[in-house]
Amino acid sequence: MNDKLFYGYSYIYEVYKTKSFSRAAENLFISQSSLSSTIRKLEKRIGVDIFDRSTTPIGLTEYGVEYIKAVEKIMDIETDFQANVLKLSELTTGQLTIGGSSMTMNHTLPSIISRFSQKYPGVSLRLVEGGSNQLEKQLSDGMLDLVIDNRAFSEEHFTSIPLFSEQLVLAVPKKHPLNEELYPYRMTLGDTIAKRHCNGDFQVVPLDHFRDENFLLLRSGNDTRQRAERICQNYGFTPRIGMEVDQQFTAYSLASYGIGLAFISDWVVQHMRFESTLYFYRLPTDLSTRHVSIFYKSSRYLTNGMREFIRIAEEAYPSGRGK
Repeated sequence: MNDKLFYGYSYIYEVYKTKSFSRAAENLFISQSSLSSTIRKLEKRIGVDIFDRSTTPIGLTEYGVEYIKAVEKIMDIETDFQANVLKLSELTTGQLTIGGSSMTMNHTLPSIISRFSQKYPGVSLRLVEGGSNQLEKQLSDGMLDLVIDNRAFSEEHFTSIPLFSEQLVLAVPKKHPLNEELYPYRMTLGDTIAKRHCNGDFQVVPLDHFRDENFLLLRSGNDTRQRAERICQNYGFTPRIGMEVDQQFTAYSLASYGIGLAFISDWVVQHMRFESTLYFYRLPTDLSTRHVSIFYKSSRYLTNGMREFIRIAEEAYPSGRGK
């Protein structure tokens, strides 16, 4: 099949519209002889005569009629394409698929989505909830446009944009007797919400005091679980698992009922704000601090929608800039 059958169709269509080589040449700002020569070459490439030159004004052959029908379909496609490009560039249409954890869906994304949707109501947002490993794979496979997560993805394959930092703290039921012994280290709910553990007001708790206690740990493979185990190992013990759960929210809730100790992000504490049935303890900064970031696949094309979502996310969480 000749893929150049419609190359230069605008010359043919102008002659068809004006029914005159001379007027078409004027409209195209070329000489009549040049236009006639060009049309002959196009007809030769197509393999049939498009114009019936024996009539006045000039008309179409039966082949020409079909050719013009095809050209008008092409022109409609081009017009639709240009309109869609304009809509996409102005973000009056389109879709973004955003991935995140349960915490992200409940406490990080809402403020971003609210701002984005108010500005670009025509853009559809699809949300996918999952664990870090699952989200990273889906992002790599092109199933997700963006992911917001607190685990560091591969720097080789993904670009990250920090939004804010969070720090793990140890949540201990108030009725636990060790709270009295560790009085100088313990923080109240208000202290933790105010992030006083981040500005040096409290010392890191000597965690080995809790070596014989039951911990509420997230399931194996979770970043919070891995950090918790490394922190305990630095104090010379392996945490005793009282119960494994899927989400920090669950661990926090169970701890508030006195069921065990839990490693909880201060971000969760600030947003859940359970009644003050817990004390909180500062943990080593190097292992307990992590960044919540937006990730996208470095090799993929960054659409206007993705760029604008990232910009609005940075506005919603300005503390992440410059990190």
